[in-house]
Amino acid sequence: MIEILRQIDAEALLAINSWHTAFLDPFMKMASARLVWIPFYLSILYVLWRARGWKATLGIALLIGLLITLADQSCATLIRPYVQRLRPTNPDNPLSQFVTVVDGYRGGSYGFPSCHASNTFALAVFLTFITRNRLIIITMFLWAVLNCYSRMYLGVHYPGDILAGALLGTLCAFLVYALFRLALRRLRHPLPAPIPANPALYLPIPAAFLLSLLAFALVSLVP
Repeated sequence: MIEILRQIDAEALLAINSWHTAFLDPFMKMASARLVWIPFYLSILYVLWRARGWKATLGIALLIGLLITLADQSCATLIRPYVQRLRPTNPDNPLSQFVTVVDGYRGGSYGFPSCHASNTFALAVFLTFITRNRLIIITMFLWAVLNCYSRMYLGVHYPGDILAGALLGTLCAFLVYALFRLALRRLRHPLPAPIPANPALYLPIPAAFLLSLLAFALVSLVP
C-alpha cells in the first residue's frame, strides 16, 4: 500500500511539474520566494492595526512569530531529519532525471513535510480565527495554495509533502489559537471581534496580494 501511494505521489508530481511555460517559470519561482511577499505581510499588519490598535497588533504579531517558528521548525528540525525523504529534484533521487528544474533551483536535501505548506497554511488558518472576515480568509488561502502549487511546479516537493505540511501547519494554528483563547479566558478578556465588513478597512490585504501577482506577471514578461 505504501509503495502504491509513493507511486501515485511521484506520478502526480511529474504531471504538475510537466506543465512548464516560459512565462510560468519565473512567475512560480518568484511566488515561491519569501522576501517578495513582504508588502503582503505589511498589509496584514496594517489592517490589524487599523482594526485592533497597535497594542493588540503587536500581541498578534508575536503570536504569529511563535506560530511560524513552531510550524517551520516542526518540519525542518523535527520531522525531516527523521523521515529523510529526498526531494524530487535531489540528484540522489532516481526520479530527478524526469523532473524539470527551473534555473538550477533544487532546494535542500529533504522535503517531507513542506515547510512552505506548513508556514503558509498555519498563517492562513490562524488569521481565519483572528479576522473572521470572508475576503481576508479567501485571500489568505489563495496565497497559501499558490505557494504550495509553486513548490510542486518547481519540482522540489511531492504532493504528499505539501499535504503533510498543510496539515501540520493547520494543527499548529489550532494549537496556538487554543493557547491564545486560554490566555484570554484566564485574563477575563473577551475574544477579538471579527474585522468589520468595511472595504476601506480590509481591502489592503487582497489589494496587496493582487498587486504582487501583477508584479510577478510583469517581471515574467520581460525577456
